[in-house]
Amino acid sequence: MTNTVHSHLAGCEVSTWSEEWRHECEVAAVLAMSPTQRKSFFDGATNEEGRKERGVVDIRGAASAEKIKQDMFRLEELRRAAKR
Repeated sequence: MTNTVHSHLAGCEVSTWSEEWRHECEVAAVLAMSPTQRKSFFDGATNEEGRKERGVVDIRGAASAEKIKQDMFRLEELRRAAKR
């Protein structure tokens, strides 16, 4: 039995085990972050010991980070439209 849920980004039902759902959950988590947390998430940060912690840009590349950002704005718009 596969669990499904409505994905705002995909516009249809998707499996909770799918890449589409994993991506939407990640986008929603980033959307819930403060601007400072988002900057660290994407660009990395230096910890208390002075060691650089890599962000999404360093780990997955600029294109992947841009996809998350675009979908973040898209999800925000879709959520706003659903409330109207």
